[in-house]
Amino acid sequence: MATRHRPGYLLVGPGREQLGHHQCLSMKGCLCALLALSLGMVPTAPGSASPVPMKTVRSSNWSGYALTGSAFTGVTGTFNVPVPLKSPDCLEETSVWLGVDGADNSDLLQAGVDESTFVLSSGTSTPWWQPTNLCAGKVQVYAWWEDLPSAEVRVKLPVSVGDDVTVSIFKMSPGWWALAVHDLTTRRIFVRVQPYGGPQASVEWVVEAPQMMDGVTNAVPFGTVDFRDLGAQGELRDLERISAGSNGYFTSSPDAVASTAQLMWSGFAVRWAP
Repeated sequence: MATRHRPGYLLVGPGREQLGHHQCLSMKGCLCALLALSLGMVPTAPGSASPVPMKTVRSSNWSGYALTGSAFTGVTGTFNVPVPLKSPDCLEETSVWLGVDGADNSDLLQAGVDESTFVLSSGTSTPWWQPTNLCAGKVQVYAWWEDLPSAEVRVKLPVSVGDDVTVSIFKMSPGWWALAVHDLTTRRIFVRVQPYGGPQASVEWVVEAPQMMDGVTNAVPFGTVDFRDLGAQGELRDLERISAGSNGYFTSSPDAVASTAQLMWSGFAVRWAP
C-alpha cells in the first residue's frame, strides 16, 4: 500500500484555513476519500493563519499538544514508535496516541501504539487490570484503540520499534466515527467504524504514561517521539502545550512552537527527560 504526502489544512472557522500536512492513506479507497473530505486538501501560506491563545498545561502523565474548542470532526498525524533507551524494568508502559476529546472532559476516543514491559492475562486488554507478569523481560509493542470509559482494545496489527505509524480519527456521520492505524513501514492497516457521542471539544497528539490499577505506570524510557504530518478540523479556541511534570512517572515537554500553523506544518518532538 503506497502512501503519498499532500498539503492539508486545519479548519478553525467558516472559510478560515491554517496550514498543515496531511498523510493521505492509500487504504480501502473510500476511507481515504472520506478522510480527505474531512480534513481538506487546500494549502494556505503559514503567515495567513489566524493567531489563537497558547496555554501551558502541566500534567502528571501526558506530554504533547492539544487543540481545544468545539465541533472537532477529525485528527490525523504520523509518529515513530520510539526505541527504548535501556533494558526494561518491571511495570513500565509508554503510550503514543491521537485522540478526540479528553483535554477538558472525561470523554475520549483515541488510538495509538503502546510499549509495555508487563503481560496482561489472556483476553484482557485494559491497563487497569492486574497483569499476570509484572516483569516480562522485554518491551512488548502493540497497536490499540479506546473509547473511554470502556477498556483499551488491542488490535491484530503487528507493530515494531522504529516503525512509522499514522493514526487518523474522523467523523463519518452523526454518531459514527472511523479510526485507522496504518503502519507505514509494513504497509499494514487496521480500520474500525465506532459509535461515539462525545462533545468533540478537543483533539490531541500525546505521549503518555498510562493509568493502571491504582495509579500511573512509569514510562518506558523512550528517547524521542517525532510527530509530523498533523491535521485536524474544528472550531479552534486555544492551543495547549502539555508537559509531564517531575512526579516519578516521567518528565517531558514537547518542543515549543510559536503558533498553530507552525505546529501543523512542522510537527513537534517529545523527548525523554530522566
